[in-house]
Amino acid sequence: MAEIQFLTGQLLKLEYYTRGLSDLKIGKFIKNLFAIVLLVALVYTARPASLIDALKNLTFEAILYLLILSVVLIYVSALKWKLFLEEFGSSLPVLHLFNLYLVGYFVNLILPSYLGGDAVRSWYAGKKTDQHHALAATILERYTGFVAMIALGLIFMWFVEVANIKIKMAVILVAIFLVVVTWLSLNRKMLARLGRIKKLETVIKHLSKIQEAFHLARANRQLLIKALLLSLVFHTLTVVNTAVAAYAVGWYDPPIYDLFVVLPLILLIGAIPLSPNGLGIQEGAFYFFLTGVGASPGQALAVAVVLRAKAYLLALMGGIVWFFVRGDKQQGQH
Repeated sequence: MAEIQFLTGQLLKLEYYTRGLSDLKIGKFIKNLFAIVLLVALVYTARPASLIDALKNLTFEAILYLLILSVVLIYVSALKWKLFLEEFGSSLPVLHLFNLYLVGYFVNLILPSYLGGDAVRSWYAGKKTDQHHALAATILERYTGFVAMIALGLIFMWFVEVANIKIKMAVILVAIFLVVVTWLSLNRKMLARLGRIKKLETVIKHLSKIQEAFHLARANRQLLIKALLLSLVFHTLTVVNTAVAAYAVGWYDPPIYDLFVVLPLILLIGAIPLSPNGLGIQEGAFYFFLTGVGASPGQALAVAVVLRAKAYLLALMGGIVWFFVRGDKQQGQH
């Protein structure tokens, strides 16, 4: 009788696991289908001929400039990451952190979440230092970047015509959300109270990690200022990156100030997890906002396509780097 109960229990577990895998596959299929439908709709709306005409303007020189900008962008992020690691008593070469950033791009390509890449690069950094400190440094590196991005949007939205009342409200709401998250992360008592609510367990778990990271670094204000300055440099370069992509597809006069406002919104919308890596969603955001600031439909979509292709190229480079990183790990085990 006991054996039958045991076997029944195992079968029920297997059925539950199989259903979980089935649901996961269905969810992945729906997300992929959603992305394809969005992309097809965007190409149809922009007109294929218009998109192709814009992409014909691409030159080897423009592609080279975009790749150089990518190297600089990743270097700035790796440098900021290094600052936080050093604050926690861990020191890794910037080149190593640069390579781990590329690995993060690759993981983001194969996993339907931006958090996947952050988790993997944090884990690899922690293998050489300390997992707890590596995670805290990764969280703070991301957080300061988010703060700088929203700050730039808040500053520039008052000086550009494209920022209508809806866009201003969207930026302000995101800023308020950021303030609330920061306040909760710094308030241990409030976080403990909210932790009693079962529905908020996952959210509170993430906020607790942010809280730990804050408490590790809050004593060094100079560090936070340096990190925020590097973040401002990074997001200024993302605007330059978008402007170069615009020039590369034949849009020769992109409004720089407007890009400081719309780009944070584009990136935020693109992070919505309704499709793999925001595929289709981010392109739609580029299309909507860039046509609103002067790009033709073909040019707006071409900018999105070029930047997406560049991200995939970086991800492939990250896959090669990951091969060697894993190889080093396996050699160390022998």
